[in-house]
Amino acid sequence: MAEGVLSPGVNLEAFSQAIAAIQALRSSVTRVFDCLKDGMRNKETLEGREKSFVACFQESLHSVSRDLSELERLSNLVGKPSENHPLHNSGLLSLDPVQDKTPLYSQLLQAYKWSNKKACFSAKVQHLLEFVKVSLVMGWKVCTKTD
Repeated sequence: MAEGVLSPGVNLEAFSQAIAAIQALRSSVTRVFDCLKDGMRNKETLEGREKSFVACFQESLHSVSRDLSELERLSNLVGKPSENHPLHNSGLLSLDPVQDKTPLYSQLLQAYKWSNKKACFSAKVQHLLEFVKVSLVMGWKVCTKTD
């Protein structure tokens, strides 16, 4: 496997930076909620509390916006995996290291196969019903002409 590439089309370095950006974004969001939780405490005057709260809240929101922009930038650098899973992103569940405890992927794959069989079967039934309908109409016409 090439250095710096997770799979064809995925940049490992950008992937690592994106994970770090996610952690930074989570921290920024936590700071926003901490600021909201603390509210306007720890100041003597109402005006001082309001100014402190607004400044803290604005800085926290600016930090969230900055971290989100960085994450969006990095997500474009990561690239897309080239593997085609029949279940799209759900196919990545097969990479779960704890498959014994979470048989979700195998159940999902079984449901996908069942859905495909059902679609095929319903198409065959539709053709059969069309044939029966045409046969009945033709038979009805034959019966009415002979009477």
